[in-house]
Amino acid sequence: MKNHLAKVSILLLMLVFCSGVEGNKVAMMSVNKPESERMESLFRAVIPLDDEYIIYTKVPRGLIVSVNEQLFFDRGAIKIRQSSLPVLDSIISVFKTLDTYCIIEGHSDKDGVDDSAYQANWELTIARSSNIVQYFIRCGGVDPDKVFGVGFGEFMPFRDNVSQTGNMDNRIDFVFIDYEARR
Repeated sequence: MKNHLAKVSILLLMLVFCSGVEGNKVAMMSVNKPESERMESLFRAVIPLDDEYIIYTKVPRGLIVSVNEQLFFDRGAIKIRQSSLPVLDSIISVFKTLDTYCIIEGHSDKDGVDDSAYQANWELTIARSSNIVQYFIRCGGVDPDKVFGVGFGEFMPFRDNVSQTGNMDNRIDFVFIDYEARR
């Protein structure tokens, strides 16, 4: 009985922390709004990249547009390459037409960052994703409340999640959320 009561308590706590409370009603944190197919077709139409540089993945949270980091950055650097700005501008132009959020995730492989000012890959990936977020806001006019940056370093390798494709462990993921989040 005590064990059953503990399980029920944990479930109730999860419900409270994973949902919002409005008066006496509980409002769920997300409302399904499937648009991944439409988003992918919009991005494919405007992003002029070969399959070796870009991968589209539909996941429960939405659409992930994974772009090889070599397009955006020199090894160990955080400055966005000038030559990659048209690709970022294309992503921004589609994103601004969507009623969604974008999480920009930086990823790397296990190799060290000897030729970088950063001591760890996760620091480098955080700085890179932050620079792309700043570009979205400052140059693309994106609402700062709609775009977020995170860095995972080598802790979320691509090959373990989807498939082994080139060197896509070193990538920038643009995650377009396919549901309405609210609290």
